Amino acid sequence: MKNPVNPKLDFLHDVNLKLSISIGSVEKLLVEILALKEGDVIELDKSIEEYVDIKLNDKEFAVGEIVIANEKYGVRIVDLAG
Repeated sequence: MKNPVNPKLDFLHDVNLKLSISIGSVEKLLVEILALKEGDVIELDKSIEEYVDIKLNDKEFAVGEIVIANEKYGVRIVDLAG
């Protein structure tokens, strides 16, 4: 895959990076987790309107917002970290 923006970066095209999106968290007792069954809802500490944290290789990279595109969920980058 060629990089149309900067062809000098073509040598990076096969570098693997871990991108993770954190939409919230919750603490539960083990007994509560063991009692979970299909269809249960786990409430998180953020609402759907709040920004999500985006990490690249486990380091803060950006913040984003949840969007729906082509009937699938996605994340739009709102601001880069740093």
